[in-house]
Amino acid sequence: MTTDTATPAPAEGGLFGEADLSQERLFRRNVSFFAAAATCMLSGLVIMLWVHSEPWTTIGHGISLIGLALGTPMFLIAAKTVLFARNKLTTEVFITLALIAVVYEQEYWYASWVVFILWLGETLMAWAGRHARNAVEALMKLVPRQARLLTKDGTRMVPVEKVAVGQLVAVHPDERIPVDGVIEHGETAVDESMLTGESVPADHGVGDHVYAGTSNLQGIIHVRATVAAEDNAVARIVTLMRQAQRAHVPAKRTVDLFLRWFLPLVLLAAAIAGILTGSLERVAAILLVITPCAFTASTPLALIATVGNAARRGLVIKGGSAIEACSRTQVVLLDKTGTLTASTPQLVTIDSFGHTENEVLTLAAIAEKPSTHPLARAIGAAATQRDLDIPDPQHFEVASGHGVLAVHTGHNLAVGNERFLQRRSFPIPATVRAQAARREEAGYTVAYVVDGRTVIGLLGFLAQPRNSAAQVIAGLRKLGVRDIVMVTGDRSRPAQAVATQLGIDYRAQATPEAKLEEVQRWKHQGNVVTMIGDGINDATALAAADVGVAMVTPGAEVAALAADIVVHGDHLSRVLAAARLCRRGIRTIQINILFATGYNIVGLILALAGLISPGTAVLFHAASFISVVLNSALVLLYNPKVPDDTDAPGQRALAHAA
Repeated sequence: MTTDTATPAPAEGGLFGEADLSQERLFRRNVSFFAAAATCMLSGLVIMLWVHSEPWTTIGHGISLIGLALGTPMFLIAAKTVLFARNKLTTEVFITLALIAVVYEQEYWYASWVVFILWLGETLMAWAGRHARNAVEALMKLVPRQARLLTKDGTRMVPVEKVAVGQLVAVHPDERIPVDGVIEHGETAVDESMLTGESVPADHGVGDHVYAGTSNLQGIIHVRATVAAEDNAVARIVTLMRQAQRAHVPAKRTVDLFLRWFLPLVLLAAAIAGILTGSLERVAAILLVITPCAFTASTPLALIATVGNAARRGLVIKGGSAIEACSRTQVVLLDKTGTLTASTPQLVTIDSFGHTENEVLTLAAIAEKPSTHPLARAIGAAATQRDLDIPDPQHFEVASGHGVLAVHTGHNLAVGNERFLQRRSFPIPATVRAQAARREEAGYTVAYVVDGRTVIGLLGFLAQPRNSAAQVIAGLRKLGVRDIVMVTGDRSRPAQAVATQLGIDYRAQATPEAKLEEVQRWKHQGNVVTMIGDGINDATALAAADVGVAMVTPGAEVAALAADIVVHGDHLSRVLAAARLCRRGIRTIQINILFATGYNIVGLILALAGLISPGTAVLFHAASFISVVLNSALVLLYNPKVPDDTDAPGQRALAHAA
């Protein structure tokens, strides 16, 4: 990799400057050069060891020189650096100087060996990068290139890039959706696993958001495009990934320090050794053993592997700074609704008066069946959980004042809050009102169930912590997070109920400004702060934190833009996965630097003492570089242990009330 002693050169993608090549083309090119270099090196070795007569010796030298010529891309970069950037000391310059000394000593095979090792390292780097980016590139391949555009004249196939915002496309069963948009006609189940990792297909109908690349499993749907093809969810993920893979982490300061001070000192020592001993072979050994390939690769390789591993788990890490800061997090602030808890409350308690709980739940579910209100869905889910038969009501209406009215087989039903009952002049007995007050004091949202003019039950709703919440919090504490605080705009009682269950501190009724102040307060105390949220009201706090983590569902695009780490899908456990991946990535960088330092120090001592030849120096160089590459590649195989949160939150909500 080309390395600037002052600032990194992000335009360079490796030792031979392949930044503009695609990952697949880069890998194929490097394999070709590596194969050619290996052929020259091995042929020269066979002739050098077993054939000592002419003309074979000359042929062997010629083959070795051809192997040396395969390093021409590097020589050109070194020449450009010397001629046009004289204040810069790069890896290419160092290696070129060493090879000049080797060739001057007529050690042609050693020169071909050096080029072979360099191409081996470059090929391994390309393989690691290619492997890490596979998940992202696979997303792009899943997006259809053609869309079935609906026009006044009928349907016609057009390139997906030609679909404008606001136009309608038709998607048939077993086809992938070509655009991000909103369903305007039809209902279906959509396989969104390629974006969210969720294995269970999501049911979608009119008004629901769908995304390019996901699979339409059932009915024909008409989707109105809401963004252009180049701005769809998949394209944004790929853009963020590419930006992240080009980013550098603060750990690179160690590498920059090495290049700025240590290498010039070594170059001076090599010059002095050459003058005192008169041996260019010793100079070549010193330069070869200290070549900084392993140092320069230590950070970007680990970074690419960390980002690539995260992509396979529905995570987008936007940069190396996010990885570094996340690994040092001391304080975690979390939003409540949609983060620690489900986005909608669950039916947790049923208080019945003169009826059984199942009777109250059945009548409430019948009354609410046509409703799309979140509490109505919670009632329906609870009835389904108890295997209750819920027929359609004969009459249904959404009444003013936060309630519904329904008629079913002689039952005049009403479900609503206290204000609704008061407006409808339904009497509320003192005992019922007292029980409702106790539930509200405990943080529940209360709905009354009325049959005729009589209150027959109270339904208590609460935003339950996700099934994985307690384990995620315990996992964060094991990673060294000292303080975990829930910061929510919800009322104090519901917030306290959730915080008590999870054993964390909380701040309730927090406005977006208050969340921002909370982040700043912890930062001013010298803490590294991570903020985790899911909505627009969290965006300012996400942007202000050292690390902003956004749990992205439809409608949370602002939070995603403000965040440093994006969790796709409604999975809290992925937050813990991100924390563990970031720590593994930084630890890998530290180990890489340790490998490179150890090899360089030992090799330098031996080279200065004249105890190793240029060929052995190359072995030291190769060992350090390959150790760094393989150690970084292990990050791709790392599988962070996280709790299973595939079960819907609140499935156990009514277990104690059954």
